[in-house]
Amino acid sequence: MKALVRLYGTLPEHYPDNYPDGGLEVEIWENISVAELVELVQVAREHVAIVSINGMLSKADDVIPDGAQVKFFQSITGG
Repeated sequence: MKALVRLYGTLPEHYPDNYPDGGLEVEIWENISVAELVELVQVAREHVAIVSINGMLSKADDVIPDGAQVKFFQSITGG
């Protein structure tokens, strides 16, 4: 099973390797949760504020289906 993971904002800077422009093709297992995928990609959880799966906002315990496009977004602050 696989998922395409895309990192937005400053998150590519927190990825421990060179982040490819097209995103990361990640091998996943059945019933993997969003929280587990964040750990698998090795981006510190405190840097990831919003996650979408196939364009829908998700929660930490949501399961990622095979072939999903998963987007990680940083928190946005300002005034």
